[in-house]
Amino acid sequence: MNTNMLLRSFMFLPAYNSKFIDKALCSNADALILDMEDAVPPEKRQSSRDNIIQYHNNGAFHQKNIFIRINEIGTKDFSEDIMQLILPDITGLMPSKIMNAEDIIFLDKLLNVMELKKNIDVGTIKLAPLIETTKAVMDVQRIAQSSKRLVALCFGGEDYLNDLGSTYTYQETAFIFPRAIIVNAARSAGLLPIDTPYLNVMDIEGFEKKECEAYKNGFAGCLLLNPRQIEPANRVFSPDAKKIEYSKKVIEAVNLVTSEKKSGVVMLDGVMVGPPMRKRAQSVLEQNKLINLKK
Repeated sequence: MNTNMLLRSFMFLPAYNSKFIDKALCSNADALILDMEDAVPPEKRQSSRDNIIQYHNNGAFHQKNIFIRINEIGTKDFSEDIMQLILPDITGLMPSKIMNAEDIIFLDKLLNVMELKKNIDVGTIKLAPLIETTKAVMDVQRIAQSSKRLVALCFGGEDYLNDLGSTYTYQETAFIFPRAIIVNAARSAGLLPIDTPYLNVMDIEGFEKKECEAYKNGFAGCLLLNPRQIEPANRVFSPDAKKIEYSKKVIEAVNLVTSEKKSGVVMLDGVMVGPPMRKRAQSVLEQNKLINLKK
């Protein structure tokens, strides 16, 4: 388990739509999700697999983190996804509608077999499951600890609302509990918590407002439905220059009092800072380093 990956902008694309995929591969999205489930009609699923394989064999996935949203465990389409789409240049899978930690453990073992069969180093294929059922939300702490392949937990709000039987819309109070528990489970396991999509893709102001709150509450990125959301997502989920400079000052101030064997707490710009703030500041600088490496 690690968070040495940027997933600020994690964008869904129908796996059959080559026009969208071509544009997305040239975009600044941190990662792409080639959707084999909701966005693909059953009659297009095999042609979508063929499309992914063709892109892979042409070397199109070398420079971008590519995840595949696979079909629900236990379905025929799930079996075909696993048999055909475990490929060396795929970053990982996004399993949909998981119910519990046992689903991830099962998938982990299945990937071990498929990687060996295809001469891929065991552990190469990562997992970023969608937490979109009430059962998964209630088992999310165990899910977060269930596999070393995990890199993120992604909140799927609309399917969650359906499972909940809620009439709320995506920006209302029904999301308070699942968001909080997913962030805590992910961070406690060293994973990236990823927020649910914002459905009104034309409302960039509303999108930024929602994701600013998500960032403040611990989310590392969000699922996207449209390219116009990429730039604001990357900006919102990145530390700005002011935050970077302040983080450097926090680290310097706390390190100074620690080296002088004084109290680990010091006053900085009228605010008491100490080891917890230093740790948070170090996380900010580490994220900024990853962002600079991507440029």
